[in-house]
Amino acid sequence: MEANYEISLNIRTSAGMETYGCFSLGADEKFASRLYSSLEGDEQIAIDSVITIDLIKRENGIPLPQGLLHCSYDQLAANVRLITKEVFKKLNLKLVA
Repeated sequence: MEANYEISLNIRTSAGMETYGCFSLGADEKFASRLYSSLEGDEQIAIDSVITIDLIKRENGIPLPQGLLHCSYDQLAANVRLITKEVFKKLNLKLVA
């Protein structure tokens, strides 16, 4: 079974970190890595980090974390815009090809 990649959006709550959004990126590791490396954020996670964005590789249904970024609300907005744009381009180029 091939691996699939996703970017998850997480927020700290009183119960701990909760995932509230997820972007499915498909099986293309190069696309997932390139997109994730272009996101804004800080790899240094502080104790008071509220928002994180994770790159997850799923193999046989098992989530394998590949990266984690702490980001501000402004960075989150820019990242969601970029992810949406890149996924849109990938899906539309796939349909044309």
